[in-house]
Amino acid sequence: MNENESGTPFEDFLRSILGDEAAAEAARALEAQGFDPTNLPPEFSDPARMQAALGQFQFLMNTTAGPVNWRVVEDSAKQAAYTSGDQAPTATEAEAARQAMTIADLWLDAVTDFASGPVTRDVWSKVAWVEHTIPTWKRICEPIALNVSRALSSALSEQFGEGGVDSDVPLPDGMAAMLGKTQEMMPRLSAMMFSAQLARALGALAGESFGTYDTGIPLSDTSHAALLPHNVAQFADGLDAPFDEVRQFLAVREAAHRRLFASVPWLEGDLVRAVERYASQIAIDTEAISEAARSVDPSDPASVESALSGGVFALSMTPDQRRALTRLETMLALIEGWVEVVTARATLPYLPHADALREMMRRRRASGGPAEEILGTLMGLQMRPRQARGAAQIFSLVEADGGRDAREALWSHPDMVPSDTELATPDTFLTLRRAAAEEDADIDAALTSLLDGTLGWAEGLEPGDEAVAGSSDQEHQSEDTSPDDSDKREAE
Repeated sequence: MNENESGTPFEDFLRSILGDEAAAEAARALEAQGFDPTNLPPEFSDPARMQAALGQFQFLMNTTAGPVNWRVVEDSAKQAAYTSGDQAPTATEAEAARQAMTIADLWLDAVTDFASGPVTRDVWSKVAWVEHTIPTWKRICEPIALNVSRALSSALSEQFGEGGVDSDVPLPDGMAAMLGKTQEMMPRLSAMMFSAQLARALGALAGESFGTYDTGIPLSDTSHAALLPHNVAQFADGLDAPFDEVRQFLAVREAAHRRLFASVPWLEGDLVRAVERYASQIAIDTEAISEAARSVDPSDPASVESALSGGVFALSMTPDQRRALTRLETMLALIEGWVEVVTARATLPYLPHADALREMMRRRRASGGPAEEILGTLMGLQMRPRQARGAAQIFSLVEADGGRDAREALWSHPDMVPSDTELATPDTFLTLRRAAAEEDADIDAALTSLLDGTLGWAEGLEPGDEAVAGSSDQEHQSEDTSPDDSDKREAE
């Protein structure tokens, strides 16, 4: 094809995207595979529709400069939230939600030493949830998407180097141009697909979130607490508990999460660092890339999405990534376990259905949802209900043994929180921690003795007591000498 050559709207679409040579090669490759443009659906023969599709495609390609097109993510997620039904909360609903959050903090004052501090209580629609949480999603997803893009580009370069644009092997006319265009477009296409996938997940999560902590990670500033009244009403519909109880229970959970993050300054950073450690070593399965590179049609974005969903991002995990992922899963389980225990303590005296609602939240967590989809797709992270139950059991046992001060003390340092192995056997937590504390005390005592020079001395004696002890022995020996022995020495 040349620039003066006319063709079908689909062929014109290919030329607009790939250029003449690459489009001609792509058409030949499609024809060799039995593809006939004349058999396409009617919309592919409509010049106006194809021109509109080309305009949208070029717009997306031109505005996708990084690993995630956040404009597409936010706009698409908002659109999905709006079309699912998103009435703004009425003044009455907003006032009732804020009052529930105020009462929640009053109840929590009686069951935890973690203070509320200054707080802004927000009431959001689904669209507002997307708007307010996008900055945090950028912080979470950007390192992952950036390294996925890096790994994808590297894998594609390696694939092309085996017989493509970087190879010394001569290529048929147009093939080098097509491969070069593919290599140029693929990072942007992958960013578009990544963005579309993320937008769908956020749109779904906006439709199910009760506040800002449904993932366990704070999605807004920790000085803010929020409720989505319409999502709460949807969740309460069909439950045996009255709506007011459900709203109050969820308000306590939101306030408990906020207090934990506001009172444990290292916690949020620990979660983010685990994500960053994981993302820094992302690698792509090169065999999956090779297979996908052979199956992707650069002129068909749908084929790119199909390839990406079929294993292109089958990530190979390093030991350090595995440790980071385990740390993240453990911390999310500990957060959920602590919130569950504290919420139960705060609501049990006031809400008749507190136990039933606690169990309902456990079932909801076990069944998974958009939050698990997002974190699972991005990182392979799994919400582990069993770990969360183990965490709740540990916090309850520690509280029963040493009071709530001991329970909160587990958050005093990152090394103090229970490990993943301890969550697996919560019944032995106290016994093992006491044994470890006694061992540490013995080691500390021995080290202190070594440093001050008393190691190995009998109890009650110190190095300075040696001379005194020797003098005393001589005095006792002199006193014990009998008169007969003195006479013998004088005779000699």
